[in-house]
Amino acid sequence: MMKKILTFAIAFILAFVVIAPNTTFAVAQQDVLRIYSWEDYIYTDEDTGKTLADEFADWYKAKTGKTIRVEYSTFGTNEIMYNELKISPGSYDLICPSEYMIQKMINEDMLVEYSAEFLDESNPENHYVNNVSGYIKNLFESHKTSNGKSWANYAAGYMWGTMGFIYNPQKVSEEDIAHWEVVWDESYKNQSTLKDSVRDTYFMGLAYVYSDELTALATQFKNNQLDAQEYNAQVNAILNRTDDDTIEKVEQALIDAKKNVFGFEVDSGKNDMITGKININFAWSGDAVYAIDEAEEQEVYLNYSVPQEGSNIFFDGWVMPKGANTTLAEAFVNYISMPENACANMDYVGYTSVIAGDEVFDRMVDYFELTTAQDYASLSDDEKADLVAVDLSYFFDDLTDDRDATVYTDVIGRQFYAQYPDLDTINRCAIMNYFDNETNEKISILWENVKGTELPIWVLVLLGALVVVYVGQIIAKKIYKRNRAKYIANTKK
Repeated sequence: MMKKILTFAIAFILAFVVIAPNTTFAVAQQDVLRIYSWEDYIYTDEDTGKTLADEFADWYKAKTGKTIRVEYSTFGTNEIMYNELKISPGSYDLICPSEYMIQKMINEDMLVEYSAEFLDESNPENHYVNNVSGYIKNLFESHKTSNGKSWANYAAGYMWGTMGFIYNPQKVSEEDIAHWEVVWDESYKNQSTLKDSVRDTYFMGLAYVYSDELTALATQFKNNQLDAQEYNAQVNAILNRTDDDTIEKVEQALIDAKKNVFGFEVDSGKNDMITGKININFAWSGDAVYAIDEAEEQEVYLNYSVPQEGSNIFFDGWVMPKGANTTLAEAFVNYISMPENACANMDYVGYTSVIAGDEVFDRMVDYFELTTAQDYASLSDDEKADLVAVDLSYFFDDLTDDRDATVYTDVIGRQFYAQYPDLDTINRCAIMNYFDNETNEKISILWENVKGTELPIWVLVLLGALVVVYVGQIIAKKIYKRNRAKYIANTKK
């Protein structure tokens, strides 16, 4: 009976989702901006409780004389956000999905394009297009969707980062954590976690299953047999495989991993690292920064590692659903892309803004106590001995006065490394592609099989005992009724 009810409920929801695109869109209110973004993903003043979204309303009134209201809502996963928009199209003016979901929403014609005015670099008040890193800009412009247009037409970048492991170097060796295999390593049983997110955990499974291929590619790249573009293209191809054989291999790998890990989580892992409940957490780089910062206050020192085989590089971006108040949405994106606001966001949430330039570069140098190339030149040989060069010219490609974007640090594997990965790390990281409907159905089945509850032996024994008792009661009742019937019949005689 329960299965029938569940089947009916799923069918009803799917039917509603199919019908939803034809539903009348809510009418955008000219004086209201409705934002839908991730939890804890915007600067919030701890004294006043006001966010940058609240401050935007004040800024907009000072600039235009118009009073507006900002409604800021949050979601926990891309899939929750997507389903909400399918059920209630036109409910939001600006949302912040990840790269694979942006691709999906463009292909499903759910978004409107940014205006030519917003994309006009000749206007100094267009803070996004004039401050975004050239690396991010080129990436968005070079990726096309099924309609032949680039991400840049539909999305303005917000934050970006990598996926890797937060780990306790006192409990986990640097050599082990440099490989995805650590999650399957029985010597770390019950010490790590998997993301309760099918996309991210499937990606981890891919990296593990094809670790030999990825390692061989890395060796070819190191030996100059592949250039950076060819290397990254092949890494992307491997880490986006969805053929039936791959899905089967990844499913089994994740089932095996499940037996070895502490559990699944989305947001609790970073706090579990701080408390010592676990020693390895598969995590987004921004969460790594948060965990490292918080743990350090308790004199617990955590590190961050991106496995050598390759990993995911992700981007979250601002997009406007159909029916959006595009005027206020574009104004907000420009406001939040001002360098001072980008820095405030980074300081608060721990993720890396797509905004670059001198102001952000200087903030990075001061915040992480780095040595610039200019200062490095004046150091003695002894002072230089412990410093490692990190070339960030790929990201800070537009510094004024020909400033060198190389910095020097004596701290590797902590906050700075998580926020600003070097070019070697970027080269071995892939961008997730979205799943089409057929693939999504297959991956969903994989996830059900992986997440399926395995009951402990004592629970199975108890259930068996209850079944025996239940069946025994039924038999006893039948025997009682039969004997009673015989007794009544004999009495009437």
